[in-house]
Amino acid sequence: MPAFTRLCALTFCIIFFSCQTQPPEPAATPAYDIKTSVWTLDLVRTLPGQQAEYLRNIENNWASARNLAREQGAVLSYRALATTPDSVRGWDVLLMTEYADSTAWADREAIFQAIFDSDAFSYVQPARPSAELREFVAGDMALRAVAAAP
Repeated sequence: MPAFTRLCALTFCIIFFSCQTQPPEPAATPAYDIKTSVWTLDLVRTLPGQQAEYLRNIENNWASARNLAREQGAVLSYRALATTPDSVRGWDVLLMTEYADSTAWADREAIFQAIFDSDAFSYVQPARPSAELREFVAGDMALRAVAAAP
């Protein structure tokens, strides 16, 4: 099975099983260990014929901001993955960000606002705003790794 197909299948399984109704954890148990990285996933459906332009916006601004957050230590890694848009899958772009810990994840809005306001960030004015090019299928899912390759 090609690596991309395995990644898509793994991502689907993670999302499917994480969206299942679970009984709430006891209040004494934190949702995330503060020392464990936290991943967020966003599933995006680009509008017909708009994927290339949307991905340019992602590369120019989304990835640039995450790179600056990585330099600050708030973000450990990030990925933007795309597949061919079709009518079977409900999404064609997967955005993933790994935050250093639950504190960085909880403070993500303030972290990115500070980056956007800084001289280090160079906003690239897109031909059209990303909001006109896509729909969110599922967003801001916070996950923690339970198994990973060394």
